Amino acid sequence: MRNERLQLAYLGQGVIGTNASPFDPGTASIHFHHSSGRQGGHPGTWGYVRGGMGVVSFMLCDAAREAGAVVAAGVPVARILPGEGVELESGDRIAAPVVVSNADPVATLRLPGAAADPAWRAQVEALPIEGCTLKLNVLLHELPNFRARPGTFEAHHQAQINTPLTKAEWRAGYEAARCGELPARLWTELYFQTVHDPTVAPQGLHTMSVFAQYVPYRFATGDWTTRRDEARDLALASIARFTSNLPEAVVAVEALGPPDIERKVGLTGGHIFQGECLPAHMWHNRLDYRTPMPALYLCGACTYPGGSVIAVNGRNAAMAILGDTYGPT
Repeated sequence: MRNERLQLAYLGQGVIGTNASPFDPGTASIHFHHSSGRQGGHPGTWGYVRGGMGVVSFMLCDAAREAGAVVAAGVPVARILPGEGVELESGDRIAAPVVVSNADPVATLRLPGAAADPAWRAQVEALPIEGCTLKLNVLLHELPNFRARPGTFEAHHQAQINTPLTKAEWRAGYEAARCGELPARLWTELYFQTVHDPTVAPQGLHTMSVFAQYVPYRFATGDWTTRRDEARDLALASIARFTSNLPEAVVAVEALGPPDIERKVGLTGGHIFQGECLPAHMWHNRLDYRTPMPALYLCGACTYPGGSVIAVNGRNAAMAILGDTYGPT
């Protein structure tokens, strides 16, 4: 591909959630990972969940209950007792022959305490797990009017939209974040779920989900409490330069830096894939579903084949558990 404009259009897809420059070896594999979906039988496509992503949790909960499970929600786990079950923060214990953790590996490692296998502890502690992503949840009174393709409810609003950076901006932005600073501009990936599912916003309003890079986990000067608004405004400005109606169309914005994602979602480091997803940390180098502790399994994005809402990790963990419990099927 020799056309530089086409090159710029593709660079961002190779670094999603990754502390690497698009010029670093291995980032093409990340582009492939995010293009390997088969939603609706169409290669490289993704879909929205009607009602929002949280509906997936409710669907899984309903399926589990129908299968006879008892679901305990809102009861934080204080300890994993390998081979016995879990202890809640309340001090109560839930007995279970098998414990399966969807938490990231660092969060999971804290729970067995001294019972954690030393070799497994060293493996988890060596995993790069610091995020570099800024997430914006934006409410709009109209969709962005892109100067390159005018209109506030057009076919392109049904798709994913990226705002590109020049190669020099990519390099400078990556280095700035590594030094604990915000870059001059951010690369952004945009989605507008309300175009497909208006139920997720009040009538007449639209959502814009923004995924932006690079931002530091720790600032060299200040912190996310003092600089969150600056990061928010930078992301909006990085989008607005391609539009005629931003930020005027913005009704409200929630900005989440890596520490905010860590605190709100529970992902250590704010890393959306539970650990680095460059080739050195993917495929057979991902953590095993089976931990060395008795009857303790992992089923999250830290396992093969990595992140994204694909359910393969959970399916593979379930098959491992069934095989260990009842033998090969």
